[in-house]
Formats: sequence, structure tokens, C-alpha cells
Amino acid sequence: MVKLYRNIFLFFALMCVGCGAHAGDCTYQWTASVLRDACSGISKELRDIKTKGTANVIVSAVGTGAAGGALYAGIKKSNIDKKIAELEKQMTDIKNMSDADFIKFLKNMAAFEEAREQYKGMCAQKRQLQAKSKELGNWRTGLMAGNTATAVAGTIISNKNQQESGNILAMIQKCLDTIDQNKQQIGQAQFDCNPSEYQQLQDVANKCGKMTTAHMEKVSKNSNTTKIVSAVNIGTGLAGTITSAVANSQKQNNKKMDTAANVLAGTSAVASGTSTVFNAITLKAINENIKNATACEEAISAL
Repeated sequence: MVKLYRNIFLFFALMCVGCGAHAGDCTYQWTASVLRDACSGISKELRDIKTKGTANVIVSAVGTGAAGGALYAGIKKSNIDKKIAELEKQMTDIKNMSDADFIKFLKNMAAFEEAREQYKGMCAQKRQLQAKSKELGNWRTGLMAGNTATAVAGTIISNKNQQESGNILAMIQKCLDTIDQNKQQIGQAQFDCNPSEYQQLQDVANKCGKMTTAHMEKVSKNSNTTKIVSAVNIGTGLAGTITSAVANSQKQNNKKMDTAANVLAGTSAVASGTSTVFNAITLKAINENIKNATACEEAISAL
């Protein structure tokens, strides 16, 4: 009987020793290091790309305003040119009066003097309108050039964002894969480690696991779309700038070139507006991941 009790005692003693040895196998430090290496630095990269994304929204919005302003100036110029044409017709009518009409004017000097003053007034008005037309033409050319410059900047930023979004996507995927690969280790820490250590590891898994590559895929896709639209805008903006400058440099108003410049300004305004919308959507997708990435790194800093 004594031998039986001794064997039972030794069995439980060995069990306790085993428990002690098992408890010493806590892999907190190793797991924490793996998670820290895989999931750190993402929020910083996202903030950097957010800065560029914000700049792109501003740049494209400025471009939209410039192209819209160019279109407005072009339309105003066309209206003024129309008035100039009407005045020229009226002036020609007065200069080319028939003999009968001229005799009528001679019969009434007051009426003749009124017509002469009217003619002089129209000449002055025509000169004023021509100066205004020239000024509006110059505005249109300058605004189109400004829109083209913003389109170039937008293309460069969008291309950079597309490249960087791919790198960030890979970082996020690495973090998510590491969490998935270490789920068993994290779960085992509940038994092998202190409760606070287990809770810290679980907190990292929960918060970092909320990041998603889907948002970065949107960033990459939208950046590519913006890059293409901005490239189109560069073409229409450059063509519009040249067309407007040539039209405005001619002594006589060229209605066809003015119309072409206005059409190109309108096309550029639409392209810039489209870029602004896609840039805003891109920024929203970046912000979604920044929130989760920040929470992730706060949990990592507690390890």
C-alpha cells in the first residue's frame, strides 16, 4: 500500500514538473518580435501617400478651376466678338449709305449730326470691345497653360501613388499572413504566458488584422485611372493653349479657332473634374487604412 501511495505521489510530482517545464516554454518574446517586424511602419507609409493624395486633390481641383475659367473667358470673348461683328455691320451700313439716304440726312442736319455721333460712338465702343476680347483671349491662354501644368503634376503624383500603393499592399499582406501563421502561437500563449502577455499578442492580432488590401487595390486602380485622365488632359490642355494663343495673336478674329479653343478648354475642365473625383475617392480609401494601421501600431508599441 505504501508503495502504491509512493507511486501516486511520484506521478503527480512528475506532472507538476512537466507543468512547470511547459510554463517555461512561453514564446511571447519570439511571437512579439515576429509580429513587430511584419506589421510595423505601415501607418507611416500610408501617411506619406496620403500627403501626396491630398496634394493631388488640390492640384486637380486647381486645374478644374483653371480650365473652367478658360472656358468662361472663351465664351465671354465669343460674345464680345459677336458684338464687334454686329457693330462693324452697322458701321458699314452707315458708311455705305445710298445717295437717297445721304440726301435725306442732308435735309436734316440734326439727324445727320446724330448719325455721325452714333458712328463715332460705335468706333469707340468697337475699340473697347476689341481690347476686352484680346484681354479675355490672353486670360484663356494663361488659364489653359495653368491647367496643363496641373495635369502634368497630377500625372506624376498619380504614377508615384500607384507604385507606392503596391508596396504598401505587399506590407499589409505580409502583416496579415504573419498573424495568420502565428494564430496557434498566440492562442498557446493563453496557457503558457502571463495573462497580460497573451492579451497584448491578441490585441495586435485583432487590431492589425483589421487592415485590408482591398483599400490599397482601390488606391492603385484609381491612381491609374487618374494618371490616364491627366494624360488626356495634358493633350487637350496643350492643344487648347496653342490654339488660344494663335487665335488671339491674329489681327482679325478667327471664329473657328476661338470655338476650337473653347471646346478644348471644356474638355480639359471635364478631365480635371474627373481627376478630382477619383483623387478624392483614393484619399478616402487611404484614410480607411490609416485608421486601422494606427491602431495596429499602437498595439505593437505596447508589446
